[in-house]
Amino acid sequence: MTLRLGIDYGAIAPRYDASRRAEPAIVSAIGDQLRAAGARRVLEIGAGTGNYTRELIRLGFDVVALDLSDEMIRMGRAKAAARWIRGDACALPIAAGAVDAAAGVNVLHHIDDQNLGLRELRRVVRGAVVLQAVVRENLSTLWDRHYFPVIDVVLLPIHPGLGATVAAMLRAGFARVRARPIFYSGSGDLTFEAARTRPQLIFDANFRAATSGFRRLDDSAIARGLARLRADLESGRFAQIAAPFDREHRGAGDCFVIAASTR
Repeated sequence: MTLRLGIDYGAIAPRYDASRRAEPAIVSAIGDQLRAAGARRVLEIGAGTGNYTRELIRLGFDVVALDLSDEMIRMGRAKAAARWIRGDACALPIAAGAVDAAAGVNVLHHIDDQNLGLRELRRVVRGAVVLQAVVRENLSTLWDRHYFPVIDVVLLPIHPGLGATVAAMLRAGFARVRARPIFYSGSGDLTFEAARTRPQLIFDANFRAATSGFRRLDDSAIARGLARLRADLESGRFAQIAAPFDREHRGAGDCFVIAASTR
């Protein structure tokens, strides 16, 4: 089995942008936490093609948008009038205390050294960091694991549990950490988790190519899983397979919005 650990977002930027939208529940939760922290100038890490950048600007924040992909930044600039910079979350090209707060969506599991990335965020923010993250509790309750068991080998290790994430934030120097589970509205943001309620999405090669979760899986593992999923959907057995995962998922949510303050 070949593990695909690196993702070339420059190569997939157009396909990624076509499948992603800002999830209203995430926008609302992040906006509420940033306002509660009194933030005005916000660093957005992993800004991608600017979907959430545009929403943060609409909410009235002065946004510095950071991404590692030149192509993502090019597309983001056309969409959102932020200050766009290229940089690595583990070595932020920003002075200490330069922003009121930082925000990020679906970025934590892309940071090579999450502990270092969190320390960097603590260095540059004066008040708070607000991150949307898929943690192990969210991912482990997806029925996808039944059809693609390699998820446990490839994806679970890069998605720490909620407790571990909170502990890492505290170690990075944040004083208080709060977490809120979020359920997606299903209004169009085609993330890896979107297939939980729309299993037919997984058969779409464009959907798989635009999600880092499936891009990290081996082709042969995907082919085997698709064959099993198709058979269970056609036989009606799928509902029986998905039911226990969905029951657990109701307690975990699709993701968490995690807010940490500096004092």
